[in-house]
Amino acid sequence: MSTNESQVASAVAEQFRSQMAEYRRENDDQKALEAAEAALQDPALSVEATCALAAIYYRAGALGYAIKMLASLMESTTYPNDIPEVLAVLYAQAGCLSDALYLAKLATTEKPAHDVLDYFGPSFPKFADAFAQVSAKPLMASGMSEMNAGNLDRAKFLVQQHLIILPNDVEALDAYARILTQLGEITDAIGILRSVSTLAGPSATLLSRMGHCLIQVGDFQEGLACHHEAVARAPTSAPILGAAMADMRFFDRPEAAATGIPDTWATQLASAAPKTVRTAPKYAGASPVRICYLCSSLDSDELRGMVGAIARSHDRSRVTVVGFGKGEAEGQNNQWSRGAFDLWRDVSSLDVTTMGALIRGEGIHVVIDADGLLAPARSSLFQRNTAPLQVSWLHAPVTGRAPGNYVSFSPGSGDMGEGRLALAGGRYCLSGSTGAAPVASPAPMESGETITFGVELSRAELNPRLAMAWGRILQAVPGSVLLFRDTGMFGDQASIDRIVSLFGNAGVSHRIDVVKGGDRAEFAANIDIALLPFPSANILAYGEILCGGAPVVALSSSGSGADMGAFLTQAGLGDALVAADVAAYVAAASALAGDKAGLVALRRGLPERLASVPSFSAKGFARMVEDAVIGALGQLQA
Repeated sequence: MSTNESQVASAVAEQFRSQMAEYRRENDDQKALEAAEAALQDPALSVEATCALAAIYYRAGALGYAIKMLASLMESTTYPNDIPEVLAVLYAQAGCLSDALYLAKLATTEKPAHDVLDYFGPSFPKFADAFAQVSAKPLMASGMSEMNAGNLDRAKFLVQQHLIILPNDVEALDAYARILTQLGEITDAIGILRSVSTLAGPSATLLSRMGHCLIQVGDFQEGLACHHEAVARAPTSAPILGAAMADMRFFDRPEAAATGIPDTWATQLASAAPKTVRTAPKYAGASPVRICYLCSSLDSDELRGMVGAIARSHDRSRVTVVGFGKGEAEGQNNQWSRGAFDLWRDVSSLDVTTMGALIRGEGIHVVIDADGLLAPARSSLFQRNTAPLQVSWLHAPVTGRAPGNYVSFSPGSGDMGEGRLALAGGRYCLSGSTGAAPVASPAPMESGETITFGVELSRAELNPRLAMAWGRILQAVPGSVLLFRDTGMFGDQASIDRIVSLFGNAGVSHRIDVVKGGDRAEFAANIDIALLPFPSANILAYGEILCGGAPVVALSSSGSGADMGAFLTQAGLGDALVAADVAAYVAAASALAGDKAGLVALRRGLPERLASVPSFSAKGFARMVEDAVIGALGQLQA
C-alpha cells in the first residue's frame, strides 16, 4: 500500500471512530449498529467495524457475541494491540479464569494502544477490577435466576451467551434445554438433550426431561420408555416420579395404570410421609375465611390468567385471598396476579416443611392447590396437615389418589362421596381471564353444503385412538372436513407427515386442513362444530371457541372432557353434546352434523345457554368455590 493510500485509509478509519464515539456519547446504539454493519462490508474498515460491533453487543449484555467477534480477529496475523487487554476483561466477566489470565499476560507483551478500548468507552473496567469480581459461570447463573423468575426469553438469551463461550458445557446445555422446553421449542430441546446425553451419559434427570419432550411431540412409546428408565435409576425421586405422572394425562386411564407409574408414585409418597404428623389446625368459625392458592408452577398464560381472574373475583366480605407463587408480586411475569391477592408470598425456594410452617403461621383456613403435579417436589405437603381444609384442584393425577389428608374438587353436582367436593360447572372458568361475552355466530354450512369440524390441540394430544375416532366422524358425514387450528405446533414437515399418517390410517387424510392465523373467535366462526380431544385437551382454548359461537362435543369419561361435560350439562346441552364413550362421541358429532336445522338453532341459542351457568364467569366461579369450601369447613366444625 502506498503512503497516500495508507493516509487515506487512516483518515477513513479515524472518521469511523469519531462517528462511533459520537453515537456512544448520545447513547444511540441503534445508529451505531447500523453504521457498523454497513462498514463491515468495506474491507478497509472490516476490523474497525468488528471492534465497534463487539462494543455494541457488550453494552447490550451480549457478552458471548462480543467475545466471539474479538476472538475471531486474533486468529489473523495482525490485530489491534489492545484486543488481548479487552478480551482479558471480557473473559473475566464471563467467569473464564484461565482464558482471562492468559490474555492478560499476553496484553503485557503488546505496545500500549486504545484502538479497541475507545469503542468500549471510559466506563469499561480495568482488568484488575474485573478479575477481582470473577465468579463461576455468571451468565448461566443469571440465566437460571431469570428462568426461576419466569423471564424465559431473557433466560434463553443469557444461557446462549454462555454457550457461545463454552459450547460443550453439559450443565449449561441441560439448562438451555429446560428453558427451550418451557418456551415450547420442544424439537430444539430434544436435540440439545441428546447432545448432553452423548457428552455426559444419560442421567435420571436427563431421561426424565427427554421423556417429557418426546411425549410432547407425540412419540409416546419412546417418551414412556425414557420415563421408565428414569424411574428405574431414581425410584425415590419425587421430581422424577412427578414428571412421569404429569405426562400420564396424555394416556387413557387404563393405559396410565398399566404403566405402573401411578402405583410407584403412590407407594413412594406413602413411604416418604412424615413419621409423626401434627394434628390439622381447627377451624373455629373465623370470618372472613382465609384461602390460599398454591400457584407457583402454572404452565400457561391462559391458566395464570384464569387463576388470577378467579382470585380477583372473590367476595372479600366472605374470604381473604393469599397467593403462594413464584417471584416477587411486582415481577414482570406476575402481571396476571396484580390486584388478585390480598397477600402474596414467593415460595419458589421453600421446601415442604417450611411451606407448611408458613401456611400455619399465616392462619390459612383453606389451601387450594392449582399446581399439583407441576410442582412434584411439594407432593407431600398435604401429608403434613397444613390447614383445616386442604383441596386438590388442578393438575391432579389422572388415576389413583396420592396419600394425604385432603379433598379434591371434582366436576359434577350432588354428594360425590368422601374426599370430593363438587363443582357443578367443572373445575375451569371457561370465560378464562378475559370475561368476554359469548356471541352467536352463524354456522358456515348455512352458506354451503360442507360441514366443517374444528379442533385445537398439541402434538401430545393427537394420538392414534383420537385420529381414528375423528376419522369415523368424517366418514359418517359425507363431504365434511376437519380444520386444525395451528398454534405453531404443526408447521414442520415431521408434524405434517404424522398427521397424514394417522389420518391416512383412517382413510381421511385428504379431508384434513391446517389453518394458521386468526384468534379463536375467528376460528369458531369458520367451523360448524368443535371436537374436544381426549383424553387430554386445553379446555380453556375450547372455552374461547364456545364463546365464539361453536358448539363443542365432549367425551365425559376423559379428564378434560369430564369438566367440559359437567359445564355443558349444567347449560342444558348434555344430551346433544356430551358423550359417555367413544361410540357415543362419534354418534353425537355425526347426529349434530346431520341435523342442520338443529345445529343452526343450537348456535343461535348458545350465548344464552353459556350465560345461564354461574361458573361461566370468574365471579360466578369464585362464588362456587367459596360455597364449596365454606360448606366443607362447616362440616369440619360440626
